[in-house]
Amino acid sequence: MKRKVIQIAESTQLISLPRKWAQEHNIKKGEELDVSERGHTLIISTDSAPKTMEKSINVSGLLPRLIDRFLARAYQKGYDKITFYFNTEEQMMAIQRKVPELLGFEIMAHTKNKCTVQSISSTLDIDFDSSLRKAFRIVIEMAEICLDAYTKGDTAALENVEHRDLDVNKFCYFCLRAINKYKLFDGGEATMLYYLIESLEDVGDDYKALGKSLALIKQKNPRFINLLKDLLDMTRKSYDFFYDPKQELAVSIFNMRKEAEATIEKSLLTKDINEVKALLSMKSTVSILYHYPTMRLDTIKEMDVKE
Repeated sequence: MKRKVIQIAESTQLISLPRKWAQEHNIKKGEELDVSERGHTLIISTDSAPKTMEKSINVSGLLPRLIDRFLARAYQKGYDKITFYFNTEEQMMAIQRKVPELLGFEIMAHTKNKCTVQSISSTLDIDFDSSLRKAFRIVIEMAEICLDAYTKGDTAALENVEHRDLDVNKFCYFCLRAINKYKLFDGGEATMLYYLIESLEDVGDDYKALGKSLALIKQKNPRFINLLKDLLDMTRKSYDFFYDPKQELAVSIFNMRKEAEATIEKSLLTKDINEVKALLSMKSTVSILYHYPTMRLDTIKEMDVKE
């Protein structure tokens, strides 16, 4: 949008605030706003709480899994209160199971065919950065468990990997909500981060599936142990690159992906269905982790050329 500069006296210049933005953030006359400079850009921000978003929805015609997805997306988009109307116990159970993954949300009212889920706190004692780091580290822990438990034949530990995925979901969902609701990042940066955080949540899903498949494999496969070591190394390096982008890490992750995919392709000749499932989970994880350096190569400072 464009705004004309208004000249007041000799030294003061003004521009008007977009009406929609001012209404969303409840900006009133005399209120103080933060103004910061970033090169040729001025950033105007406010500490006031964003406008409360509410929605009532009839989910009677949806499958429980779709209700699960709807609730997750509504939370991520920034809704603060959602009232559900349903007609089966399974639909209500889907809501009850999902709410614990939504930080700051609780079921506040519940009748036979209706329930209300809403935020119980406008501010939580966690922030975006610490939540994202936590999600990353849990994913690394899942990779460590898969390797260690498969090597030792610990099926119970492999089956329990799925419980760590719930924590990954919790912190990733919170970060996605923060991006949407609090406008923490601008334009392309917000889009890129959103994609990478959703991808991280997908990696958690892949490790959960991998743990289940590995637990069902009867005979230990040495090739799988080497693949799991590479997968753990690639996960750690993706984390390292995200927070400290370096050219050598990007090259290493790229080469590891090629080698891992080649090994996975050869291994898919197995007739063991559980081995096939495990290999497909590994292949998906490798493909996603590859995006962490390739989509942010522009952040590698050592590649910059000063002319």
